[in-house]
Amino acid sequence: MLHRRGSLRGTVGPVAAVLALTGSLFVAAAPAGATPSPINRTNSQISSLQARARALALQITSDQNEVSVAAEEYDEDTVSLQEDQLTLARTEGQLKQTRKQLRAVRARAENAAIEAYVTGDGFDSQVGGILDSSVNDAQSAAVYSDIVVHSLKAAMSQLHVVTIRLAAEQATEAETTAAAARAQLSADQARAAAEAATSEVESALGEVKGQLAVLVIKKEQEIAAAKAAAALAAARAAAARAAAAERAAAAKAARERADRVATDAAYASAGDGSNLGPGTSDTGQWPFGPGTGPDQPGFGDPLIPAGTNPQGLTAVTAAVSYLGVPYVWGGASRQGVDCSGLTMLAWAAAGVDLLHGATVQDSESTPVNLLDIEPGDLLFYHFPDDGPLPITHVAIYVGSGPFGTDTIIQAAETGTNVAYYPMYWGGFVSAGRP
Repeated sequence: MLHRRGSLRGTVGPVAAVLALTGSLFVAAAPAGATPSPINRTNSQISSLQARARALALQITSDQNEVSVAAEEYDEDTVSLQEDQLTLARTEGQLKQTRKQLRAVRARAENAAIEAYVTGDGFDSQVGGILDSSVNDAQSAAVYSDIVVHSLKAAMSQLHVVTIRLAAEQATEAETTAAAARAQLSADQARAAAEAATSEVESALGEVKGQLAVLVIKKEQEIAAAKAAAALAAARAAAARAAAAERAAAAKAARERADRVATDAAYASAGDGSNLGPGTSDTGQWPFGPGTGPDQPGFGDPLIPAGTNPQGLTAVTAAVSYLGVPYVWGGASRQGVDCSGLTMLAWAAAGVDLLHGATVQDSESTPVNLLDIEPGDLLFYHFPDDGPLPITHVAIYVGSGPFGTDTIIQAAETGTNVAYYPMYWGGFVSAGRP
């Protein structure tokens, strides 16, 4: 008889809990006192659904384990039932054979009694009881019965014991077979319940995944909308900055016009002004050193470096690093420079501090004859309508470059970037070395 381990007969994971879980998929609480953005709300919903998807996946794993256990027990119970049925069949066969043997023994006993009666031999009352007759020869019957009855009693007693034992075993095996059938049915029901629970949880998980896909698309749309809004805000900010710059340029132009009007008035008050220019004295010379402008030796000729100054070369290298940086009035950074901002940063790299302004940098420099110019020297200019200041622009002499020995580098004006230029003489005033 088989001895089976305890079987799983518990209820499979509650489906109601899974359905309740999916019923609250879109509940997401906003922080108290705050209005979350659409993207944050969508992220919260996605996180909630992802957590529920993980919970459903764990539930599916658990249910599948129960399905596996239930299926295994069903298979074991099926094998046990088959073995119990075979055992019961063998027991019934043995019992049938024993009953057949019992009938044969009784038949032999009856035949022996009849033979004793026919031959006149006596037999014991126990043997006679078989034929239900009287005995004539008591002595012969006693002798015969001692032999026959003893053998019959032993055989019948043994058969009786075997019959009782086989009948008991038959009853036990019948109950065992019935129990095995019940266990098989219970295991089959447990497996069916586990499979049904798995199917329902998988359906719930599919629904969650579908909702997640919808939310992911919604999030992508919200991100695109946020980027578009940010781009629009940036464009508006850029437009506002451009308008502010335009207003600043207009204000600067107005100031410059006012300066020119004041200068013209000063010239008029000084006399006819035929020999005067912006910043000149009544001798007709610039106050920042002799030999300036058209009166300087080498004016208008190709420039030829007379030597090299280590600090000047360092200043040139620093200025070249600003190539492509946009012109910004008053600027002195990688984001933008004006003419004197570029020269200030270049000579700062060489260890020389200059103030931010073309006129003041001219006063901070030692005048240099064009015949003695070296890379890094500063070139000072004043252009028509530039106002009363004697120096309104400054550039750096490079000495060699795209335009040969006449190459300079400068931040020219609004709308341009720092770049190489050929040496030009219009508006040139003087050269100086910081």
